[in-house]
Amino acid sequence: MDLSPRHELGEPDELRRKVHRNRRWAVLAVTALLIAAAAFVTAQGLRNATLFFRNVDEAVEQRLELGDRRFRLQGRVVPSSVRSESGVTTFQIIHGCVVASVRHVADPPELFTSPWIPVVLEGGWTSGQVRTVAGADTHYFLSDRMLVKHTNEYASANDQRISEEPPHDFLDDCPFDVPAAKS
Repeated sequence: MDLSPRHELGEPDELRRKVHRNRRWAVLAVTALLIAAAAFVTAQGLRNATLFFRNVDEAVEQRLELGDRRFRLQGRVVPSSVRSESGVTTFQIIHGCVVASVRHVADPPELFTSPWIPVVLEGGWTSGQVRTVAGADTHYFLSDRMLVKHTNEYASANDQRISEEPPHDFLDDCPFDVPAAKS
């Protein structure tokens, strides 16, 4: 029985180089694929982690720039505007004499019932005709997450943040009247 190869093999060094070259390309391809996957996962995580805050007056002013991007909106809940129906809570929030209508599609926290409660909402602008205490509007804020102040340690270092108690005259300069809270 003849066990000699039917075709002639190249030099052993040449064969080794060819095998190493093929392995090198495979390793480079796998590495590139892993880097691309890691970049994608990182980008998705950063997109969700970098939600930025806007006060109501800033968010309304920047509505076109914000588009349908997700962000955090903060303001005080107008007590007379809160309504709940079929798992959707609608209300209005105010900051700097600018009012935005909100539709919140998750259960609000228990402390949400406090009058003029400062809230931070996560969501985005949605087109739709609404009426607020300041007049008609073409958009409302669709929210699925709500944070409310629940301690006396609320961040007071940043003047742009909303304190627990509204200033005595915080609605005095507004060109509209805000109805009193229902008893």
